[in-house]
Amino acid sequence: MKRSITFLAVVLAAMAASFAAGQQSNRANGPRKQVIQPPNYRPTPSPLSPAILVGDTLYMSGATGADPKAGQLVKGGFEPELRQIMSNLQTVLKSADMDLSDVVAVTAYIDDMANFNRFNEIYREYFKTEPLPTRSTVAVKELARGAHLELTMIAVRSRK
Repeated sequence: MKRSITFLAVVLAAMAASFAAGQQSNRANGPRKQVIQPPNYRPTPSPLSPAILVGDTLYMSGATGADPKAGQLVKGGFEPELRQIMSNLQTVLKSADMDLSDVVAVTAYIDDMANFNRFNEIYREYFKTEPLPTRSTVAVKELARGAHLELTMIAVRSRK
């Protein structure tokens, strides 16, 4: 009886060790995080990565309408900021060998919902093909550095 219990304990310990080694191996072989940082691209002084690529999925940080070289918000308010955001995000996508057709989700933060219809008109200039990305639009009290809007996106590399 003691031998059976000892044998069982040894077998269970070996199985546990094997399982633990397999789990560590899976983590080591899993998708790696890769920072996507276009050259000469620094539209914000905030401590963040413009995007992180994990496997074929790109997670982009919130972007405001700042010039990526000067780091200052473009002048003119809502519309110029939105167009600058889209340009900035396209630069990040291109650095990951992607484009707007790879975007699957967008979150928009707008400081004044009076701009919602204009937002949709301009947004549609950039996202022309179906299926359109999923989207959430949220009204906020204010955004960093006095921006009028901020967008975040998630993209998945399509297999072409």
